[in-house]
Amino acid sequence: MEENVDGDNDHNDPNRDENGHNNTGDVLDERPSGMDDQETDNDDDGEEQPFDITLAATHSYMGPGLEAVRGREVVEAGWCGRVVVVAHHGAVFPGETVPLLLPRADHAVTLARALTERAMFGLLCPDELGFASGYGALCEVYEASAGGERSLSVKARAVHRFRFRHMPKQPYTLHRFTGEGVEMEVEVLPELGVCPPLQHARLQSLDPRRPQLPAELRRLEASVSPWPAFVYDMFDYTRMRQTIKEYFSTFRLEAVPSDPVALSFWVASNLQLQQRDRLALLLADGALQRLALELRLIHTSGVLCCASCLTDIARREHVFAMSSDGLHSNYTNLGGFVHDVVTVSRAHNISLEGGASHEYSWFPGYTWSIALCRLCAAHVGWRFDAMKRRLRPQQFYGLCRNQVRPAPTDRSHL
Repeated sequence: MEENVDGDNDHNDPNRDENGHNNTGDVLDERPSGMDDQETDNDDDGEEQPFDITLAATHSYMGPGLEAVRGREVVEAGWCGRVVVVAHHGAVFPGETVPLLLPRADHAVTLARALTERAMFGLLCPDELGFASGYGALCEVYEASAGGERSLSVKARAVHRFRFRHMPKQPYTLHRFTGEGVEMEVEVLPELGVCPPLQHARLQSLDPRRPQLPAELRRLEASVSPWPAFVYDMFDYTRMRQTIKEYFSTFRLEAVPSDPVALSFWVASNLQLQQRDRLALLLADGALQRLALELRLIHTSGVLCCASCLTDIARREHVFAMSSDGLHSNYTNLGGFVHDVVTVSRAHNISLEGGASHEYSWFPGYTWSIALCRLCAAHVGWRFDAMKRRLRPQQFYGLCRNQVRPAPTDRSHL
C-alpha cells in the first residue's frame, strides 16, 4: 500500500485499496457488477468506438453536484496574501487541472470556509527528501460542491507558481499540510519573458532579408557579440519549440502551446521525470531556462521502472494520452488522495490484486484493478479494462508517477 500522505488511517486499511474502496472480496468477478451477459453479447455488433479523451478531463466520476464558482480574484507576479496550503506528493505546474475531495467533515468545513473568502488554495510541492519545499502552485477553484456537512469536492486549475514569504529555518514536514491544510502567507513568483537572444545586435536594415538568410544573419550578428553563434542557438525559442514538437509528435500530441511560458509548463507536465528534476523546473524563473533544462532531460529516459526495486514496468514508446489534458492527469480517490497518473498501452512485470471494479472509475466505461510490481509487490498503479468489447483501447494501465521512476533503456552502468 502507498504511504498515507493524508494522515488518514483509512488509507492504510488493508481492506481499502488505493482508490479508497473496500477490497474484502465484494467484487470478485472480472466483469463489473451490474453488467449482465446479454449486455455484453449485444455489444459485439457495431464499429469500434474510440474512447473520448475529453471525458477523463471533466472528472465526471466526482459526480454531477459540482457548481461553477462565480467571481475570481486576478493575481499577478509579486502578489502576496494568505491562502490555505495543502500538500501534494509531486510538482503541479500552471495549466494543470487539480481535483480535490475532502471526505472528512472537519477538513471539509475548514477549507470550505477559507474558499468562501478567496477561491484559491496552494498546492505544496515536496522536495527530494519528502519535506515541504516551500514552493508550489496556486490553484484557482472553478467548480465546488459541499456534500452536505460531510465532504467537499473541488475542481481547480493551477495558475501561478508561489513560494512561502517566510521560509522556516527548519523544513516543515509534509504531514503538517495534509487534511484541511494550513493558512500561509505566499508570494506569486514572476515569469521572465522571452526575447530573441541577439536582439541587442540585430541590424533592422537587414530584416527584409531575414526570412531568406536566417542562419547567415545570425552568424553575422553573433560576430559582434561576446558569445559565439552556437550559444545563442541553444536559447533560440523557435528551435526549441520545433525540437519539442518533433519529440511529442510520437505521442500524437498535436496541440503544442505557442506561448513560451505555457509551453515550458506543458512540457514539464508531460515529461516523465524524477522528483528532483520536476522541482528544479518548478523553481526556474524563466521560460527559456525551463525549456533549456527540459531539452536536456527530454531523451534521458527510455523506460519507467518501479521506484522501490527498479524493475522495468513500461517503455517510453508505450506512453499515450487517455485525457485531453495530456499524457498525465491528476485524479482523486474516495479517500481524498490525489494521484498523478501517466497512462501506458502496455506494461510488464505486473501482478493484479483483488477483483475488477467500475465504481468511481476515472475513465468512464472502464473497470480498474490494482496493479503491483511483480518483484517487490509495491503498488505502481492500475489496469483499466473496457466494459464494452468495441471500446478502444480494450486495456491500458495508469501508473502513479510517484511510484515509478524514469531510467535509461541501458542501465548496465548504474
